[in-house]
Amino acid sequence: MQHIPPSANAARACDVIHSTVARLQTDHPGAFLTINGDFNHAKLPKTLTGFTQYVKCSTRENKILDMMYANVKETYSSSALPPLGTSDHNLIRLVATYKPVVRRQPVTTRTVQLWSGEVEERLQDCLQITNWDLFTEDFGEDVEGLADCITLYIRTSSLYKILRLVLLQHLHITIKGFPSAHG
Repeated sequence: MQHIPPSANAARACDVIHSTVARLQTDHPGAFLTINGDFNHAKLPKTLTGFTQYVKCSTRENKILDMMYANVKETYSSSALPPLGTSDHNLIRLVATYKPVVRRQPVTTRTVQLWSGEVEERLQDCLQITNWDLFTEDFGEDVEGLADCITLYIRTSSLYKILRLVLLQHLHITIKGFPSAHG
């Protein structure tokens, strides 16, 4: 939370905010950062490149003095509430609209064949009751046709599970403070 009084040097305040944000972004790349406060006359959009200002309603009289910036787009929506007590600033209600990376990625489905003792027994039963002489008559020298038929036996005997997969691309996980597995 930051307060820049009207008498403060706005350029100096913006420099301090910029250096603090730059350090945080360097130390914690990919972290979700928010900066909020009463910024009065300081112009932060030039200082906070890559950040979005979410307070869209007036916070004092017809001005937006209290602001909230975040480094992720489409994160919050805002609405004004009455002031608290004798304050001359409205309260701001921020509603999170942020969708985690997992929910923004496309979902892929894969069908996986499950193999178990039960499936193996079913397949053995199916193969034992098969009249293999008919196969040699029906398929003759057609090895591919025979292979397709046996594959169909396996498919109809097997159990399948449909998996929903979310592939996270460009996800970087950094673990600090844990000893490595190699010493």
